[in-house]
Amino acid sequence: MKINIIDNANTLHADVMKRAILKKIPAEFCDEGLKIELCVDGSIGVKDSYEIAGEGLGWKVSGSDVAGLYYGIGKLLHSAKWAEDSFAPCPPKGVRSPACSYRVIYFSVHNFNWFHTAKKEELEEYFEELVLWGYNGIHCIIPVMNLESFEDELLFDSVRKSRELFLMAKKFGMLTSFGVNPNQGIKSSPHEFDADPSFDPLGYIRGNAGRNLCPAIPGALEHLRQIWIRMYEQYKDIGLDFIQFWPYDEGGCGCEKCRPWGAKGYLDLCIKAREEALKFFPDVRFVVAAWIFDKPDDQGEYAGLYKRLKGDVSWADYIMVDAHDDFPKYPLENPVIKPVINFPEISMWKLYPWGGFGANPMPKRFQKIWDSSKKILGGGQPYSEGIYEDILKIQCVGYYWEPDRHYSDILKEYVNYEYSSLYQDEILKLMELIEENHVAVGYGGEPRLETALEAEKIARRIDKLLYKRNKEAWRWRILFIRAVLDAKRYSYYCNNSMSGAEANSELRHFAGVYLKDDPESQEMFLELRRLYHAVPYNKENQYTLPPYNGETWLGNGDTIEDVRKRKANKA
Repeated sequence: MKINIIDNANTLHADVMKRAILKKIPAEFCDEGLKIELCVDGSIGVKDSYEIAGEGLGWKVSGSDVAGLYYGIGKLLHSAKWAEDSFAPCPPKGVRSPACSYRVIYFSVHNFNWFHTAKKEELEEYFEELVLWGYNGIHCIIPVMNLESFEDELLFDSVRKSRELFLMAKKFGMLTSFGVNPNQGIKSSPHEFDADPSFDPLGYIRGNAGRNLCPAIPGALEHLRQIWIRMYEQYKDIGLDFIQFWPYDEGGCGCEKCRPWGAKGYLDLCIKAREEALKFFPDVRFVVAAWIFDKPDDQGEYAGLYKRLKGDVSWADYIMVDAHDDFPKYPLENPVIKPVINFPEISMWKLYPWGGFGANPMPKRFQKIWDSSKKILGGGQPYSEGIYEDILKIQCVGYYWEPDRHYSDILKEYVNYEYSSLYQDEILKLMELIEENHVAVGYGGEPRLETALEAEKIARRIDKLLYKRNKEAWRWRILFIRAVLDAKRYSYYCNNSMSGAEANSELRHFAGVYLKDDPESQEMFLELRRLYHAVPYNKENQYTLPPYNGETWLGNGDTIEDVRKRKANKA
């Protein structure tokens, strides 16, 4: 196919468009054929807007700014009808603007997940693709909880990777966001500074990860201040647009002076960490996260946060609200005092190893959560551990652009572009069937074997019909693999009359055991490892199942027997 891209000095945009097209079809870029003109026109709309005009063989994509032009290119490509060796644009006409200004993706660059192990070129390619879908920023952290010291190789690893990502963001005119857990110490922090763990009485709901320190203990605050400084120093030359403070998983203290953590100790520390950050980044804005506030019981954390922000709004620009399951009620039932953004947990929900069976579409679940909260939201930041939740990333950013858009419309556009417009309804049905069992099993229920077998049947049929490039692309492979592995593991479970809490736990965590004698399954696990760059049998890698070797089933080295012993000892 011959394509004439007129870049009007927007050479980076033209290069991005050419790369995207060449992933789909063979193309010759010349002065003939389909003409696509690219330009920036500040008069067409608000920030990040775009307009697509034209018909037939002549089209013009205009962005209100640099970012808007990328989004317009993305819409032109994603909505086009693609054949095996050509495409025909059929985009929505007129000016389109995003409803939400905060559309940031969190790349978790630690624990040997895909972002940690992927090459720079792969990261840039993936980030570029997400920009075309409408994201406008990237968030990273330094995994302080994993560091023995600030000379730890893991520090250099995560700093290098996050700097690469931030520089990519700057190149695309995107936002950069960095996360700080204000009372998180390194592994070698003095134990006399240790926090009171009673903030998480059940021992798992809030995480209690890493070395949480109590800022009320003499000397601890200065120790934490030095950790913040070491982190901020890593990005002084690049610059940060946002710094985000985080209360739990990593973080928390239940002592008398700090509790309730989310309304007292945490907020006091946020203000101090903010003061230090402004020395490095005078124009940076701040997000105060309320993740897992008021869990497991109502402890007044949301009420305390809102009360303090009403009294002094200067130290926070956004509040980030979300939880593992339903959207928290307090922000929905009280006046919005700061722009609210969400934190969709798209990576780890009710399945382990995360991504270990392939893609994890959950369109109905996230539609329900979005519908319950969209009236107060000004955007969000999905949390990503890898490429296996690609479908959910696109579903979320679709909401940030058009809050009233339904998942079926968003994902049909995704299916059109990534798989085939010929099978949109069937592939959407495939995603829904996978989700049905994921949710049922995740909540401790029994899988429906007929559902899994129907999904496998759809997947195998479409796999025979897709164009070669789409069939071999990783996005189809991880969805196809999920359908096949689900059918196999649920078949084993049901055909062996397994049931009950223990069996359900093994189904969610150790189902690879069931498939150790199935050659196709083992090949699929190996393929996932290759796609994820999983380090075989690395005890810190918890994202994919290894092939059966008689000793270990999970990437983190656990066996069923290990887990059973821990449960027995705990009991």
